[in-house]
Amino acid sequence: MDLNYKNKAYLHAMEFESVYDYSEQYKVDGNPTVWKYMDLEKLDSLLNYKALYFAKPGAFIDKLEGSYSNWDLEQYEGYRSIITTREYMRKVQEFSAVSCWHMNDYESAGMWDLYLNSKDGVAIKTNYKSLLNSITDLRFKVFSGKLQYIDFHKEMTSKNIYDTLFYKRKSFIHENELRLIVIASRYDEAYLEGLFERDNVSYYEWEERMEKLEEESYEFSHKNGNLITCDINKMIEKIYVSPRSSQEVVNQVKSMVSKYGFSPEKVIQSDLYKDFIY
Repeated sequence: MDLNYKNKAYLHAMEFESVYDYSEQYKVDGNPTVWKYMDLEKLDSLLNYKALYFAKPGAFIDKLEGSYSNWDLEQYEGYRSIITTREYMRKVQEFSAVSCWHMNDYESAGMWDLYLNSKDGVAIKTNYKSLLNSITDLRFKVFSGKLQYIDFHKEMTSKNIYDTLFYKRKSFIHENELRLIVIASRYDEAYLEGLFERDNVSYYEWEERMEKLEEESYEFSHKNGNLITCDINKMIEKIYVSPRSSQEVVNQVKSMVSKYGFSPEKVIQSDLYKDFIY
């Protein structure tokens, strides 16, 4: 991230947080089942570091994601103070990172094909509340919401640079995505205050600790993303191994999770393509 944009990013983050806290748009109804499809290397990283990888928006495949729509540009033509340049948006969004999940009651054949370059991989199954409650990284407040799929020629995204990250083109509606976002400088103040009270931290230390966490939030672990610590036992309900994987790979995954102290009983192979008609 370009620290020359630190103050600008901070102001945009504050504006987004105020919108997020009072908007119904981001609210997720009920407690849907959510899935994350990944290769074995990413699973090993999750278990080893006990941290979920969040990617910077610059890593998105769809280059229109996180931008204004054509409709926005047409409506605000002549008001350039409202619409900023793409380069500026990218610089500010570098201070954020995203984790994408698929909402579905059942595993998805399309998601297996979309997210795995080979036949071997896994799908983490959990639910919305367990996922949020599993995040233990005190540096960040986690913003979550179901993506809005719109026609970029006829509908608006948002004037806020971080809010645009919750919009995608209708061409991607099959992903039915739940998105988690963290932004440097945004920590969960109410949660931290409760934590400090339970731990009998003196009041005069509260501000000092929060300031330290805020500074640490700018220290991303990777050039293109950030590892966010989590409680994997809370997060993971089941680990589905790809329906195209061999029994050898299933055994490999069970061995992997056992190595990190996680129950191999939660590992099952998908029977998506099993022939059960007699």
